[in-house]
Amino acid sequence: MPLSIGFLTYGDLPPSRLIALARLLEELGYDWLWHADEKFHRDPWVTLPLIAKNTSKLGLGIAVTEPYSRHPALIAMAVATLAEVAPNRLILGLGAGGPGFPAMGIERKHPAETLRHAIGIIRSMLAGESSTLSNEILTTRNAKLSFESHAHIPIILGTRSKYILQLAGELADGVMTAAFASTEGLNHALDNVNIGEKKRTKPTEFFHKVCRVDLCIDDNIANAYEAVKPGVALPLWANFPNFKFLKPLGLLPVPDNLYQMLAKRDYNLMLQKAHLVPDNYIRHMVVAGNQEQVVKQMIQIAQTGVNQITIRAIPSSRSTVESILTQFANEIIPEVLKQC
Repeated sequence: MPLSIGFLTYGDLPPSRLIALARLLEELGYDWLWHADEKFHRDPWVTLPLIAKNTSKLGLGIAVTEPYSRHPALIAMAVATLAEVAPNRLILGLGAGGPGFPAMGIERKHPAETLRHAIGIIRSMLAGESSTLSNEILTTRNAKLSFESHAHIPIILGTRSKYILQLAGELADGVMTAAFASTEGLNHALDNVNIGEKKRTKPTEFFHKVCRVDLCIDDNIANAYEAVKPGVALPLWANFPNFKFLKPLGLLPVPDNLYQMLAKRDYNLMLQKAHLVPDNYIRHMVVAGNQEQVVKQMIQIAQTGVNQITIRAIPSSRSTVESILTQFANEIIPEVLKQC
């Protein structure tokens, strides 16, 4: 299957602008628009129906919601409803979450097993069955949708965790890698997906391998690096103090000044002090540079075997989201496809 392309929004754009962007995405030939369930930005379950009604063929995905603050039974209810608005256009992305949890007093316990159970609950309810489950994190008692759903909605897992990557290969319909933008990182991720796939008991029609990366294109490399560093700091903040995902990238140990800042667990401080991220983290976790550098890195990404590249467009002082989306579709992806 040819390489598809997508755009991710964190919910930081007002609906009117996002609708305009969605129309631009269709014009440019993008395949997917993904909306994060990022605390406390705009709600994807409210925004995506607006996008669906203002586009005709753009695939729509949640990237990603989580089963701690949103019960899987309510996720099933929401995605089944959205499928009535946008039939045959949806993918549901699940992940372990993190940002926003301290503000809500939520502790992320047993993420891999919690996601395993969440997938089971959601699939059962989408199939019209009832779900009964009781464990430390999740409980359902004959939970069943009160309306008929005929939707087949692929469920993918968004992660950088070794164990959740393996769970994706074993149980999900795909994976969205996060914070891996180099050959080393993506090979590590896909190797773990393959480990999980060996345990798979039910085949999936198509396995989505989505590389999700922040992208800034600027001829001034320093400008590009400055723009993307908050997006590098975020997964470090979310995973603190567990930095195992950095080991295959050769980025351990985390520098002490960066570690001490992350240890304060202050989200706004993390954004303000993102300049503490060393430059050598950039190519492993995001894509930033001039067009020639971006093309080269995107070719390397595509050659790992992913079948979708989804970008979060990060403007520098000299670009916009729209200009990056246009340049990526019209000038970068054609060069990538020549090599892949």
